[in-house]
Amino acid sequence: MSFRAQAWAAGLGLALVAGASPAFAGNLVVVEARGIGLSPGAMLDDGKPLNLLEGQHVTLIAANGATIKIDGPFHEAPSAARNGGSGVLVQALAALGTQSGARTSEEGVTRAGASIANLPKPWLLDVSRTGRVCLLEGAKPVFWRPSASRRSDITVTAADHSWKAETNWPEGSNEMLVPAALPIHGGSTYLVSLGKGAQAAVTVDLVPAALDSDAMRVAWMAHRGCEAQAEALQRTVK
Repeated sequence: MSFRAQAWAAGLGLALVAGASPAFAGNLVVVEARGIGLSPGAMLDDGKPLNLLEGQHVTLIAANGATIKIDGPFHEAPSAARNGGSGVLVQALAALGTQSGARTSEEGVTRAGASIANLPKPWLLDVSRTGRVCLLEGAKPVFWRPSASRRSDITVTAADHSWKAETNWPEGSNEMLVPAALPIHGGSTYLVSLGKGAQAAVTVDLVPAALDSDAMRVAWMAHRGCEAQAEALQRTVK
C-alpha cells in the first residue's frame, strides 16, 4: 500500500477533556499486567476481589491519577492496596526524566539524551526523535516538531515498510494534522525523517477512552513512556 500525502496542513491542537476527579474509588484502569489475562485499558471495580497468583502483577490507575501496583499472591479488592498508591505525579515524571537517557525502545534504539521536549500542548506527537508518543483514543493524530524556522520534507514509513508517505512541512508551523488516509494507529511503530535529519522510530501508544480524567491520563502516559506529553498535560491538571 502506498500513500502520497499532498494535503497535509498544520493542525490546531486537540481539545482537552474533563478534569481530574479527587476521589479514589470506583473503576480502576489496568496500565500493565504480567502473567494474567488482563490487557492495558481494561477496567476493574475497586471494590471487587482481584485474584493474583504468585508471579502475577498488575499496575492500576485510579480516578485521581494514583497508581497501584499489586503483586501476587493477592486475593482482595484492589482498594486494600490503595495505601501504596502514589498520586504524586510530579515525582513520577521527575523519575521518568532521569531514566529517559538510558531507556531503550523496543526497536533497540537508545533515546538520545536525558532531556525531553517541552510540548506546548499535551496531544502533540513529537516525530523529531525516537521514542514513544501517546494518541488519545478517537482523536486525530497531530505531528509536532520543535522548530518551525524552515520548510522541510517529511517522510513517514511503516515499520514493516508496507507503505510510505512523503510531503513537505511548511515554514512557520510546528504542527501538522495527519490526514485520515494515513494509517497512524496505536500499537504501531513508524519511521519518520524530517529533511536531512536522522530517521526517528516513533511508537504510538493508544490512551484508552476508559481513562476519563486528565489525572488518569497523566499517570498512564508517564508509565507508558510518553514523558513530554505527560508533563504538558500535568500543567493543566488543577
